Amino acid sequence: MSNRKRLQWWQVLLVPFSVLYSTGLKVYLWWRLPRQNRARAVVISAGNLSVGGTGKTPVVIAICRYLQSKGFRVAVLSRGYGGTMSHAGGVVSDGEHIFATSAQAGDEPLLIARKLPGVVVLVGKDRRKTARKATEQFGCDVLVLDDGFQYWQLHRDVDLVLLDGERPLGNGWTLPAGILREPVEHLQRADALLVQGEGTLCAALTQTFPFTPCFTWQKSAAGIRQLHHVETRSQAGALSGKRVFALAAIASFESFRRTLEQLGAQMVGVRRLPDHHRYSPADILEAQRLARECGAEVIVVTEKDAVKLEEMPAMALETPIWVLDIEACFSEGFWQWLNARVRAAQRPRSNQLSPTEGTL
Repeated sequence: MSNRKRLQWWQVLLVPFSVLYSTGLKVYLWWRLPRQNRARAVVISAGNLSVGGTGKTPVVIAICRYLQSKGFRVAVLSRGYGGTMSHAGGVVSDGEHIFATSAQAGDEPLLIARKLPGVVVLVGKDRRKTARKATEQFGCDVLVLDDGFQYWQLHRDVDLVLLDGERPLGNGWTLPAGILREPVEHLQRADALLVQGEGTLCAALTQTFPFTPCFTWQKSAAGIRQLHHVETRSQAGALSGKRVFALAAIASFESFRRTLEQLGAQMVGVRRLPDHHRYSPADILEAQRLARECGAEVIVVTEKDAVKLEEMPAMALETPIWVLDIEACFSEGFWQWLNARVRAAQRPRSNQLSPTEGTL
């Protein structure tokens, strides 16, 4: 399944380092995995095999909503990448109130907190500590790790790995010659694979990993709204025929662009900023200038961008900014499979987190 592609000359020079990286990782996991800590709750991870975006945030949100509907008290544990709270850890939301800004929590944890009332959201690079806090202080019985496949210190009851259906494995090599965080064969550690797109990749994966179920999922436009005005929500089809300028600071910009085009938007201009970019008023003025020059009727941003933009003072805008809401839709059988796995994992845990792991 690796299907390694021909490398460019500079990638060939990096192959020895990729081999050393993969070998060292295998030795570390041989030692680390049998020594994982266990939380006093069911632990689900949604993670990647590769670097870059694979749509984990809408998947995490959908899973949490499903678990809530089944009566579970849910917490999301995120590292809080890019936020000042990442090192020491902290509470983004207790399910009722939000206590952090995007600069403190990171943009994705804050988005999750806004979208999931009733769900506890904690950040911190030591997720053994945030797991303890979620269970002891907030009484959570299911923990969802955002980007947790490479968090080897904490045992997971359900390990989900997301793959991009168009470019799932890059050139087949691990870092630094390729984009993989782990060798392809480590997919056998997953409990299920979630492929964004059509099912052809699932068929190939099932041949290589016959004991690992594979499900597909799609991003679906849930609606649009005006920035700073949640009450203005309308159908995403309202973008059809509109002259749109796309503005986003996300890893999967092309996916955002394709979604807009599928909705019938006329793409007249784009501005792609680095993932997790911290917006400034100058960025908005520049986007306004570019949108005006290409004759755009609206500027469209993602929900991830909106959580940062809405923390800025509202500005008088010549070209209005709309926010595109996205939700994850899964292939038949996924929810039944997940429910069965979670129910099976509800059991007393004798090897729980040691008190020496500390508290937040």
